[in-house]
Amino acid sequence: MPVDAFVIRDVAIFDAEAARLRPGLSIRVEQGRIATVGQDVPTSGARLIDGKGRTLLPGLIDCHVHLVLAAGPGEPVNPLESPASCALRAAANARRTLAAGFTTVRDLGAPHAVTCDLARSIAAGESEGPRLIAAGRNITMTGGHGWMIGREADGPDDVRKAVREQLKAGARAIKFMASGGVMTPGVDPRSPQLGPDELAAGIEEAHKAGVRTAAHAQSAQGIRNAVLAGIDSVEHGIYLEDDVIAEMVRRGTFLSATLIAPEAILKLGEAASVPPYMVEKSRMVIEAHRESFRRALRAGVRLVMGTDAGTPGNRHGENAQELALMVAQGATPAQALIAATANAAELLGLVEETGRIAPGLAADLLLVDGDPLVDIGILQQRERLHAIVKEGRLVGGARPEEFAPLSA
Repeated sequence: MPVDAFVIRDVAIFDAEAARLRPGLSIRVEQGRIATVGQDVPTSGARLIDGKGRTLLPGLIDCHVHLVLAAGPGEPVNPLESPASCALRAAANARRTLAAGFTTVRDLGAPHAVTCDLARSIAAGESEGPRLIAAGRNITMTGGHGWMIGREADGPDDVRKAVREQLKAGARAIKFMASGGVMTPGVDPRSPQLGPDELAAGIEEAHKAGVRTAAHAQSAQGIRNAVLAGIDSVEHGIYLEDDVIAEMVRRGTFLSATLIAPEAILKLGEAASVPPYMVEKSRMVIEAHRESFRRALRAGVRLVMGTDAGTPGNRHGENAQELALMVAQGATPAQALIAATANAAELLGLVEETGRIAPGLAADLLLVDGDPLVDIGILQQRERLHAIVKEGRLVGGARPEEFAPLSA
């Protein structure tokens, strides 16, 4: 539903810089961007929306999804599946994610790099979905974690070539596999994989092109290798060591913990035909995962929200459950929201576009009933998501009729 100009009146706006709500404000949106924020904004020529009793957030950002994965209990990837089939499922999952209030996502690995094509389609207005920062195929060593959807590469020169291939396909992020993981049979999450020289070469190549990097890094040595090589974000970070945490703080390296990933696998379990090796490895890592997150949080590591959505039981459109898990492990609701808004936008290089509610930025907005700083769980309740706006356009929410004109 296109709306050229609208005003949301008397609403509590989340201020990421102050980590609090600013009540009693109004916001005017024009031509897809935030025009004015304040106590007295012009209403002429605009549709009026009552914000009383509601909270206005920036559109949420998930920094780690896999749109091609179906979140089912079986093996996540069929190597014989066609690119067209992968792309159709990715497009459907993108719509589900947008309907949950996530207006931007970073996809960190897809076969055939189909998410690069989907990102272009969404940007052109041909497909509905969140703003999509796609990594194409993840880069892994031969037989390494995620090889089924990845580009296998060995040695610095081959890693450089693999990065260039993803950039050629349209990738706006690059993901490296610095360790083993839970979902690949025959690999150990505690083992390093791509080495320091390979990671350094790949990161340099991505950064030359102005593209941010992420490392799947679960093992202590894998995390260390990635951080010292200059990675922009550590994904998972299961076996973090204190000196590496300190180095992440010093460098400003982000952590995308994806706490929900092993939680969801264990919840679904072998009874639902999750492969036993996934259940066993999830059980092995889960306590270390939680403790590493808590230590990183206490040390002041910059957090972003990521879910690994698409892994078993980790459904697209249920992304906000990660926020509740972050809070359960010690983050304040404000810290969790900053991770899913301002920090995420900074990691993705989008601070001039989204992640905050400020004049000049895209009108990516989530209007919710109630106060998520009191109860972060309301973001999982679809009936509480009053309106979802992407670039000034109403794209979802429980009360679309509220965008009809009201009397001043």
